[in-house]
Amino acid sequence: MPAHHLLPRLVAVAFVTLGLASAQEITVLPSDTLWGLAVRYDTTVDALMNVNGLTSDSLSLGLVLQLPSDSTAAPTIYLVEEGDTLYDIALAFELSVDELIANNQLAGTVIRPGQELLLEALPPTPPEPIVVVVAAGDTLWDIAVAHQVTVDALIAVNQLEGVVIKPGQELRIEVEAAGGPTPLVIEIASGDTLWDLARAFDTTSNAIAAANSLAIGAVIRPGDQLTIPGRYAGPTTDRGGSVPQTIMVNRGETLWEIAGTYDTTVAALMAGNGLRSERITVGQELRVVPGRELIRARFSSADPVPAATTTLVWPLLGQITSRFGYRQLYSGSSNFHNGIDIDGLTGDAIFAATGGIVTYAAWMGGFGNLVIVTAGETEYYYAHASDLLVYEGEAVEAGQIVALVGSTGRSTGSHLHFEIRIDGTPVDPLRILDSRASR
Repeated sequence: MPAHHLLPRLVAVAFVTLGLASAQEITVLPSDTLWGLAVRYDTTVDALMNVNGLTSDSLSLGLVLQLPSDSTAAPTIYLVEEGDTLYDIALAFELSVDELIANNQLAGTVIRPGQELLLEALPPTPPEPIVVVVAAGDTLWDIAVAHQVTVDALIAVNQLEGVVIKPGQELRIEVEAAGGPTPLVIEIASGDTLWDLARAFDTTSNAIAAANSLAIGAVIRPGDQLTIPGRYAGPTTDRGGSVPQTIMVNRGETLWEIAGTYDTTVAALMAGNGLRSERITVGQELRVVPGRELIRARFSSADPVPAATTTLVWPLLGQITSRFGYRQLYSGSSNFHNGIDIDGLTGDAIFAATGGIVTYAAWMGGFGNLVIVTAGETEYYYAHASDLLVYEGEAVEAGQIVALVGSTGRSTGSHLHFEIRIDGTPVDPLRILDSRASR
């Protein structure tokens, strides 16, 4: 069939086969999806589902669907007739055979009468967003690194008001290739320079200049609008506050030591400096980012607390070297011992006696490194640890390792000081362990 006869038949397909206004009907073909049909007929998936009473987006071959009254039949669909070839159709519509094959995902050049051919490629189907459930102790930085996105993108996509997240919260991870969040565009204020903006937004003046097609050293004026590379617009965009302090790593320093010196966290230092590991080198420059900028997800007082177990687990197996009650000190005076001491070697595992929420995990005076797990009105103290393996806000289960035996704080040797306090009052842990725990 001559190629010039094809164009009138295309019009007929658009107005007769596909129909007009409320009378529009389509028959589902093997490659059809609701999303593809919605794009093809300038409507939405929800509208198609509502008009046809669909409860899911799955389609069956041959199903007849009504189109919403405001949809439009796409003039880029051609209905194949007897005698047509891909070459004829491509010639009539100024396409190549390869384009037709690609647009319709054909395995070859064979076509059949009644087959619908797309003359223009549909936009790619956007990938399904990944949904991450926040675990206790997570930070936005942890989640961003795990899924190769930015903290700013997480904030923008999920319309967060800041960096505070909670266990159980669902966060959407969107692939930036599918559009991603809106880039951050700021208005220049009086006195702003590219250098100032680079420092405030953790980028470089060259990167800002390149993102905005500016020459290096270009003058920017109040009222100008600039796109900040790598930053995304959220519901409450903050221009960054004060410029973070920059320090130089000295010989022997670790991220943990630097975090302690500058009242921040290792996670915040890694986030602020784009570090993928805790390894740092002498002379390396680091931006000191306040730890509050990346807050670990934790349970609040309104959240349900994991129930304590009816049976307990011995936190450490070893000789009881000091019991609950009054004891004589070497100085000749006496004091009240609020718990029991269990002998152990530095590095031995300390187990949670019961489930609960970690309400303290840090240094506390004579206790040294201390973990407190709270279950209802009862607190369980694990003191003098060499290392803490949990953090505040974390939910722990009975038998979970919470720390390692040490001799920190006011201690004369490696051991675990273990206390149980009910409504703030210390009770004898040994009596409770003897009745509710098995070795």
